[in-house]
Amino acid sequence: MPTYGYNRQELEYAVGEMAAMSARLQETLRVLGDGATMRLEEWTGDVRNVYNGAKIEWDSRAQAMVTQANNATSALGVITDAYHQGERHGTQLWEL
Repeated sequence: MPTYGYNRQELEYAVGEMAAMSARLQETLRVLGDGATMRLEEWTGDVRNVYNGAKIEWDSRAQAMVTQANNATSALGVITDAYHQGERHGTQLWEL
């Protein structure tokens, strides 16, 4: 009797939630960025430079989240394939 379990739907749900959070984060940052850009059009000097530096960091971290969600999706495919391959192999052992 196996001592492990696997629920593809739960894994797919988790990956989907990660992707949805990434999309919401990107949209929130876009809205904040658009609003700040409109207000910063009149600003110059240090305030604008500090904002530009922070925005680069936010954008980078948001992209890192998207990358992680994509990596999780790829890993899910590998896990699923390996699981099904193991199941087929185990079944074939009993069919010999």
